[in-house]
Amino acid sequence: MTFTILHGNNLDILPTLPDNSVDSIVTDPPYELGFMGKKWDSSGIAYSVELWTECLRVLKPGGHLLSFGGSRTYHRVAVAIEDAGFELRDSIAWLYGSGFPKSLDVSKAIDKAAGVEREVTGSAIAGIATGSGNYVGGPKPLVALKNKPSTPKAEQWEGWGTALKPAHEPIIVARKPLIGTVAHNVLTHGTGALNIDGSRIGSDGGKGIVVDVLDSKQDKNGAWRTKNVVEDDTVRGRWPANIILDEHTAGLLDEQSGVSKSTPAPRREVPYTSNSMSGGPMVFCGSSHNDSGGASRFFYVAKASKRDRNEGLEELPFIKGGSLSGGEDKRSQTTNQPSRQNFHPTVKPTALMEYLVKLVTPPNGTVLDPFTGSGSTGKAAILNGFDFIGIEMTEDYLPIIKARLKHAEATYGSQIRMD
Repeated sequence: MTFTILHGNNLDILPTLPDNSVDSIVTDPPYELGFMGKKWDSSGIAYSVELWTECLRVLKPGGHLLSFGGSRTYHRVAVAIEDAGFELRDSIAWLYGSGFPKSLDVSKAIDKAAGVEREVTGSAIAGIATGSGNYVGGPKPLVALKNKPSTPKAEQWEGWGTALKPAHEPIIVARKPLIGTVAHNVLTHGTGALNIDGSRIGSDGGKGIVVDVLDSKQDKNGAWRTKNVVEDDTVRGRWPANIILDEHTAGLLDEQSGVSKSTPAPRREVPYTSNSMSGGPMVFCGSSHNDSGGASRFFYVAKASKRDRNEGLEELPFIKGGSLSGGEDKRSQTTNQPSRQNFHPTVKPTALMEYLVKLVTPPNGTVLDPFTGSGSTGKAAILNGFDFIGIEMTEDYLPIIKARLKHAEATYGSQIRMD
């Protein structure tokens, strides 16, 4: 296997890649929100039709593109991807519990505008909260809370804010147009389909039922035929859904749903509603699972390791904030920012990226990420036996990428090349 990291602007590097040379694109572009004052998150590159047109060119016919987006800006990314010539096939919602609301307290803003002080009524711990509710770096000093309105107008607007707690990120699912049918495209280029069985959601046991399926033909009397029913003792897991959970949201869902039991339902007739056979035959169907648990078992749960972020970075120094140079943004250099070896501010869990690359990449395929960041997509590709090409413009992140991929190389016996 070969893994290549290319340093530079993706608009300069993508044109150097051959046509139809990669099997999938899995990427986490800037959300164009100016996150933590980062210049790369406010350049407009994610909205560039030129960028996505180059991605279309290097992707094989029928190849899939998965692109993350911000919950309030992804529509512009989706439009750019569609305008470049991709087919928008679906969207996946990644639900997580570690988001922190970035909301303006309207009542406080009114008092501040009036030039009045608010009454101090309590204290709290100052620090950076983690997804588990703890604080980074141990105990923090107490700071005063000024939370009692001082003016009638501020009291009127007490409890009002400007933003919701972020708890999901959409993932755009797009595909390069096929050449011919899906079957022809898959046989010719190896792309065009999703790896359903390889992405099924696990089951804890039970007997599967293979139901009667349509033969797509009618007999001489015009009746729709079905193939023979075959019993199957293998439980392959549930069909992958377009919702992905983290452990926190899975726990909350299970807490709300409680334990339920799935039992194989008797086969029953339901209308077949395919556009090509509307109003046609009836399909016999039934539940194929016999298990129990919370509602989260119906969805993939990305269980991220606590070591994931800094795994393989033991020899790198701890850096405070988000830039070695310290000149890109001042806000990331404040005392509230923890020191980390992997100081990239938006690291995606490897478990999540593994699931995504497996879903859209054929065996022995090549994954491209034009926004490599800290290398999570590349790490996921290596762990699943895929070739990887990554493009990253920010030089500060290259040592992180190299170390993470080398760690995967040492663990899984792959080969990496840095250009």
